[in-house]
Amino acid sequence: MLYSGIPVSNVTTLEPSLQSTSDAIDAKDGRKFAKALGDLTEGCNGCHRSMKRSFVVMKVPSDPQPFANQQFAPQARP
Repeated sequence: MLYSGIPVSNVTTLEPSLQSTSDAIDAKDGRKFAKALGDLTEGCNGCHRSMKRSFVVMKVPSDPQPFANQQFAPQARP
């Protein structure tokens, strides 16, 4: 509702990364979790770029602050 026009295929392509993240959590495997979260983050950013929304940049959180998984600095223009 809030984000109309997002192709379902963009969201469903993240399913393997979401599953890998979930599996790593269940296994309590920090290395697998870090890789899965990195893959998921890149998948999110790839979708944002494809939708011409590259100003929305996700990142692996560096601290426990709210919204620490987003980058708000202005992006350089290509």
